[in-house]
Amino acid sequence: MMKMRGQTSVCGAKTRNGACCINIPMKNGRCRMHGGKSTGPKQPDKLKGNQNAIGNKGRLVTGEYESITWERLEEWEQDYIRRLYCLGPNEQVTESLEMEFIRQARMLRRMNEWDKDVASNLNRLLQIEDAMTRVSGRIMKRLIQKVE
Repeated sequence: MMKMRGQTSVCGAKTRNGACCINIPMKNGRCRMHGGKSTGPKQPDKLKGNQNAIGNKGRLVTGEYESITWERLEEWEQDYIRRLYCLGPNEQVTESLEMEFIRQARMLRRMNEWDKDVASNLNRLLQIEDAMTRVSGRIMKRLIQKVE
């Protein structure tokens, strides 16, 4: 192991090329690059994870990649699917094709809301229109797979 002049210890972490790191260590024994294992959050309320991200819809723009499951459907969407497929109150549809139709309906609803003020929402409308084209393509692929 190569040491710098006057240096009593080295970091010793394994580098990308397989050699030992020869940088000066900090108090924990590793250099600034290999700072050692994280000690985690110091406050007990932050140990549970990021509570701010739960139910975060702040960045939902088009809804193309929105997670849609039966539990996340709104009440009127569940009722519509139950009537369409003659399902009982405890039955569910989890077929991905139906969820894509729900996705498309939600996107159309957003478009209708943004159509009221086209001048300020023009970029959003163009984004959602492109996303609708991609979602329609996915629906078409699933329909073709179903037929085959």
